Amino acid sequence: MEINKFLEFFKKNEIKKIENLSFNYINRKKIVTFVPLKFVDKLTFELSFAGAGKIGNYEMCSFRMKGLGTYKPGNKTKPFSGKKGKLSFEEEVRLELECGEDNLDEVIDALLTNHPYEEVAYEIYDFQKRTNVPTSVLIDFNKTFLLKEIISRINNKIQTENINLNIKINRLCITNNEPDILLYKKMKAKNCSLIAISEKNNIKFKNI
Repeated sequence: MEINKFLEFFKKNEIKKIENLSFNYINRKKIVTFVPLKFVDKLTFELSFAGAGKIGNYEMCSFRMKGLGTYKPGNKTKPFSGKKGKLSFEEEVRLELECGEDNLDEVIDALLTNHPYEEVAYEIYDFQKRTNVPTSVLIDFNKTFLLKEIISRINNKIQTENINLNIKINRLCITNNEPDILLYKKMKAKNCSLIAISEKNNIKFKNI
């Protein structure tokens, strides 16, 4: 049961405050490459058209930092600039864009197709971003409920783990995930000792 669905069992005037305690995180990819200054804009456009550089409602989001790259072309190379067998220096830009896991291949294809170098130097990093979707919330009620009153409102199979059904509740945590130590610490800091764990269509109550 989703948190919003759980909240539907209570009237608006019965809830004083709802505070988010934890959020859902998603996996993202960061593409880093090094490109000559005059090719930066073109490459940024091509990578963006392939699906990179999207952050929320913004497109073509990138980070750029100038630096100096070095390379020594081998005998079998066709270098973009410089001469075979000699150390070359090129003013480059470190270009960074993020993308999703689902369009990573399209972005890398665009990178390899549109980068001017014969051998493209690039790196791929994994990172996470927090979404606006909460996975646990703390509910402050305007009135005191008995646990059995809350259970009676929910048309689900309820587990209470030997909790007294007549305990009084004015603050409750509900979570969509199995609680971890960090969530328990946040609950204790908020003087909340009862948690409702939502697992698919079932809810179980647990004291901490």
